[in-house]
Amino acid sequence: MKIAHLACAFGRHSVDMGAVRRIHGGSVSRCRHCATPMEESMPHHWTVQYVRDAGLADRLLR
Repeated sequence: MKIAHLACAFGRHSVDMGAVRRIHGGSVSRCRHCATPMEESMPHHWTVQYVRDAGLADRLLR
């Protein structure tokens, strides 16, 4: 197992800066290692997005 994937399991994601998109005035991207969706909450501060789980509940993808 790569060290990067282990870091993602503990919540230390790395943003793929080449895939940053602007949506509704904000920036979104994915983790470079595990493809978890992330959004920029403050300048240079990225947080993991909550994603709907088949309409049942909100869950945090890791």
